[in-house]
Amino acid sequence: MTAGKDPASGLEGPAEREPAERPHGWAFQRGGPRARVLMAVMARRGSRRAFFWAAAVVVLLSAASAGCLLWEIRAVQGNLAAAEAATYRISTEMVRHRQSANETLSSLRKHTAAARKAASTPVWGVAEKLPLMSPPLRTARGLSVAADEMATGVLPEALRLQQMLASGQIVHNDRVDLHRLSAATELLGKVHRQLAGIQTGLSGLPGSTAVGRVDRERQRLSDRLAGLSESVSKAEKTTRLLAPVLGASGPRSYFVAFQNNAEARGTGGLVGTFGILTADHGRITLHDFASDDTLPQTPTPVADFGPAFTGRYGPAESAQGLANSNLSAHFPYAAQIWVGLWQRHTGRRLDGAIATDPVGLAHVLEATGPVRLPDGKRLTAANTVELTESTLYASHSNIERKRFLVQVAQSVAAALLNGHPDSGALLRSLRQNADDGRLRVWTREASTQSALEEAGLAGEVPQRTGPFAYLVVNNSAGNKMDYYLGRSLTYELGPCEGGTRSSVVRIKLTNAAPAAGLPALVTLRSDDPGHPHPPGSTQVWLSLYASSGARFTGATLDGRQLLLSSAEERGHPVLGAQVELLPGRSREVDVRLLEPASERSPVVPVQPLARPQHTKVFVRPCAK
Repeated sequence: MTAGKDPASGLEGPAEREPAERPHGWAFQRGGPRARVLMAVMARRGSRRAFFWAAAVVVLLSAASAGCLLWEIRAVQGNLAAAEAATYRISTEMVRHRQSANETLSSLRKHTAAARKAASTPVWGVAEKLPLMSPPLRTARGLSVAADEMATGVLPEALRLQQMLASGQIVHNDRVDLHRLSAATELLGKVHRQLAGIQTGLSGLPGSTAVGRVDRERQRLSDRLAGLSESVSKAEKTTRLLAPVLGASGPRSYFVAFQNNAEARGTGGLVGTFGILTADHGRITLHDFASDDTLPQTPTPVADFGPAFTGRYGPAESAQGLANSNLSAHFPYAAQIWVGLWQRHTGRRLDGAIATDPVGLAHVLEATGPVRLPDGKRLTAANTVELTESTLYASHSNIERKRFLVQVAQSVAAALLNGHPDSGALLRSLRQNADDGRLRVWTREASTQSALEEAGLAGEVPQRTGPFAYLVVNNSAGNKMDYYLGRSLTYELGPCEGGTRSSVVRIKLTNAAPAAGLPALVTLRSDDPGHPHPPGSTQVWLSLYASSGARFTGATLDGRQLLLSSAEERGHPVLGAQVELLPGRSREVDVRLLEPASERSPVVPVQPLARPQHTKVFVRPCAK
């Protein structure tokens, strides 16, 4: 160290210390340039390290969330699959009245609750907000909600309803308990409202999510709910109608017609047997059973439905006797003729009419079980149609056959009223008969008649616009050959142009009868008794009720030009022709029409005969 002077004082002070030797010299002095660079580098390394750690945490959290979401999706899938299996089990158990239905319902509710919970987590909620994931996750959550609402709302009420109907207390001892029937009706209404709510929820979900399985499941559930809702709605309307029809406000009496489809008529078949049903506050009696020949022809019509009806059916004296009373397919016409004939013959006024047929009786026997006839024969759901429409003609004379058919009607009525049938099975059979056109009801009371129309029980030819094709066959030969009649109808609606569309109705009639071995009463040809005809042949009056406003443009029979008669009924053009059918042969009738363009769905009613009609509809939609 060396001494020096202080410039300010002039005094000598300690000499300054020489800086010690440092590596790389001045660059590492505090605050020096390289120090600052080094600190910046170190800071950047720390930032990268923090970023990497943060990214790692995000990745781990994302992976965990994805794992949770995947687990939740699998939980939803698994629980909904288990719930569907339980639903099928509970349906079977309810039909068979098994006590295990309650246990299955409990298991079902656990699965639907688990599925709904898995689809309601925060992770699911966050993922549902992501653009690509939102549609399928929303729909999957909606499916779990719908399943849970079915399990907690609809199915418990359905099980309760089934137990109520299976108790045997609604129909017993010649009586329908109207109070219990009312309770069942209200329960059906509640179930229908619940189903409507679930359907509304489903309809608000994305229908196209880019995930095929989710889309298919949504559509499948929607279709099933729509079918179930329609069935419940029809059942509710039917049960609600029973109270006024069964005399809730006082006695009611009805003509009950048992139609024989072996001889076709517009509403189904020739009225071979009939009876009178009286209902008073739910108590039912069936009496005055008789065959058709006990109600005589009248010299003048008992009803007037206007000039169109008279022009088409007047020559056959349709409003003067049972034999041709139901040539028209419009059931209210036939019903009013029946009550008119009864009043003309007995002086007693009836409140309405009911009709069924052997196929309808077979459906009722599915609910009541077999019945024993007075001659010891066992009448079952399986043998009723063949016995009454075929076998009986070979084993009984005409008088014996008519007496036997009266006994059949009496026996089924007794089983229905006194046999303690399962009300649920009975309701299903009645609903099936209504859907198939094998249960028809008409009443003088206007409000009840409107309700019958809404419930699909009135059997009316609807006065409507839009595509319509209704094939109706009447037996012209006076025989019983229509037990062997097969029918198919194909309705091809062409494209729309200039407010119209060209359409074709293709009809195929098949006579499946054997060429030999049938009794003479079955094969007779009273339409042309003076000329020989092949055994087993028959003649039918074919009628096609076409769309309102349609114009006929041509027809062929087996490829050859066919002239058709033309009339009008309830706003529909009706085209007709007589067609002979040989045994084992088919005939094809093609009818070409120019119809008004319409976006309405086609309506194709089916006449209730012994054999089902095969129907196909092809539509080329009108361009908007």
